[in-house]
Parts: sequence; C-alpha cells; structure tokens
Amino acid sequence: MPVTPTHNHCAMYGCREPKSKLNSYCMAHGGKENSFVRQSDSMYRTPAWRSIRRRQISLQPLCQACLCRGIVCSAWAVDHVFPWRSVGGEAFTHNIFQSLCQPCHSHKTGLERHGICEQYDAVVKQHSIDDYAYAMLNQS
Repeated sequence: MPVTPTHNHCAMYGCREPKSKLNSYCMAHGGKENSFVRQSDSMYRTPAWRSIRRRQISLQPLCQACLCRGIVCSAWAVDHVFPWRSVGGEAFTHNIFQSLCQPCHSHKTGLERHGICEQYDAVVKQHSIDDYAYAMLNQS
C-alpha cells in the first residue's frame, strides 16, 4: 500500500532544520509551538483587542494595501504594522494598526518573516523591527 510522504523539514528554501509542530517552518524561520500559539491567540479574545479592532474597522473599512494600488476591497483583518510577538507584549495594544483584506494580510505576514514591516498609507512604507520605537514616537 502506498505511503504518504512526510515533510519534516522547514519550508524555507535551503533550510534543512526540522519543522515546528504547528506550521511548515523551523523555529528560526517563524515556526510555532503549542504553548506559544495558545498564549498569543488568547490576546485576540480580550475586550481591549475587540475595542481596537472595532475602532479600526469603523475608521477604515477598506483594505489599505489595495487602496494603494487603486483597488477597492473591504477589509477583513486589523493588522499590527510591527509584529507584536517580535517587539514585545506591550506592542499588542500600543502599535500602528491598519485594515487589510485576507490576501494582503497574508502577503504582509510573509514579509515579516524576512524582517520587513509594511505600512500602507498613500504610499507603501517599509520598516524593520528596529524602527518600532521611532515610529511610535512620531506617530500622528
């Protein structure tokens, strides 16, 4: 009887490290383990996050990334410009937020694996994780 092949290595091109339990990447390339996912997912069920999300979607109901390209598309997710897991827990509620559709949110999350944080205003601004403190001081 045929056997389904097992893919036990990281999905990052050229990486031969074992993948994590919850996604296709090793821990160095954004892998997730059970305890961390449970802890971080619970943050999205707090009243503070529900309030932030409700406010952001009411301020900007359209996808900001699509609008930069001249496309009108409704927003699906409220995105942290700087990934709070990389910056620290305080960045969960103290961050720059933007409304994105699902494909744009997935694309931006993929860029974050490479240290690129995109902010969509009238133009696309690229930041690194190290820009967090500066961006928060100069946020208007």
